[in-house]
Amino acid sequence: MKRNVFGAMIVAGGLALYTSVAGFAGNLTADSAKAAVSACAKTVVLTDPATLTGDARTEATALNAETTAALAEITAEANSSIDEAVAETSDEGDAKDATALNAQLTEIVADACKAVASLKAEYVAAIAELKAQTAEVKQPDVEKQDVEKQDVEKQDVEKPETETRDSAKAGSDREGND
Repeated sequence: MKRNVFGAMIVAGGLALYTSVAGFAGNLTADSAKAAVSACAKTVVLTDPATLTGDARTEATALNAETTAALAEITAEANSSIDEAVAETSDEGDAKDATALNAQLTEIVADACKAVASLKAEYVAAIAELKAQTAEVKQPDVEKQDVEKQDVEKQDVEKPETETRDSAKAGSDREGND
């Protein structure tokens, strides 16, 4: 059930993202297209590794670095494509080229936002898996510690009884010898 809800949220997020990109379709310039790509990249919120423990913290730190690098790569590639599209169209500059440029910029932004949404979904899934592993590891350790403490308490209780019985036997042996 959780995965179905998670999948629905990703689809809904993708549709919202696509709709917001389509809203730029009116008149995209190089700057507005780059701003749209940047806005998509900002939707990825990285988890603070300090909220995790042990190996999960280390893996989350590495995952954050990889995700940051991938976001930078997606943004740089989109910005480069935007610059190329603008450079190709500015040479000719008629009205048909402006419409074609707008369509091209819209496509570049949409592709970049799809890539960001995909990366975000992978990141969220990986972090959820790390959190689940951390939760699984914590529970058995706590139960084992409780069992060990109970065993220690039972041993402590048994020792004084044994010593008392030995003392009583020693006292009765002495009486018989007198």
